[in-house]
Amino acid sequence: MQTKSISEQLEGIVSAEDFAASSAELTEAWSSGDVGIESVDPILRFMEEHPDLDYGMPGPLVHFMEEFYLKGYEERLIESIGRRPTILTVWMLNRLLNGTEASAKRQALLQAMRRAAINPKTDQDTRDSIQHFLERLKA
Repeated sequence: MQTKSISEQLEGIVSAEDFAASSAELTEAWSSGDVGIESVDPILRFMEEHPDLDYGMPGPLVHFMEEFYLKGYEERLIESIGRRPTILTVWMLNRLLNGTEASAKRQALLQAMRRAAINPKTDQDTRDSIQHFLERLKA
């Protein structure tokens, strides 16, 4: 599926009364279709543009993207956080950190979290979340 189509589908449900339920329907359709790793970028860009939506915790979109763990998802998430960190995307990064033991990979993820803290596009609530994660991780 083309990334434009993913973006259009997401924009089509942005005003849904229950965004999480609507996104669950989308991700079910994507899972049964030929939607792959190419979907991660438009989903992350959508999250950057709509940081205040109730995605669920973590929500269908996050679960869908996590299916591409160790298949390029991590790199795309770090790129997204470099563009515009949101509470949800730094929370997703924290989930990666919690599951990463390899020292070099863990340090790269921690560095991405630290960079997000000083990114001028990071809002105060997201900075507070980052600070909480870094304190908990003792990083």
